[in-house]
Amino acid sequence: MTIHAGPEFSREHARSDDATVARLLLEEAKDYVGTGAKATAVYHWEYSQPTNPHDEPFVYVEGPPPLVFCGDAYAGPKVEGAVTSGLAAAGKLLESAPRP
Repeated sequence: MTIHAGPEFSREHARSDDATVARLLLEEAKDYVGTGAKATAVYHWEYSQPTNPHDEPFVYVEGPPPLVFCGDAYAGPKVEGAVTSGLAAAGKLLESAPRP
């Protein structure tokens, strides 16, 4: 199972030890988790959520080759934003690709 912590919890426990973080998250999820965890692993992503997202869904730099910056910092700070940004960037690359 994977349990993702929200921004507030993550900020509050950024320096907490992994055992404490795992215990607290499992405690919060106890109503959803049917059994106890046999092992845990805690991963910290220091910059896991953009704080100042870009207004456009991607940034395109003409090449050669072209360069596209995209992801959750461009179209929304969640996986949906990353997908939306990636699709928009792919569309731009396809649109600007040389035709045979």
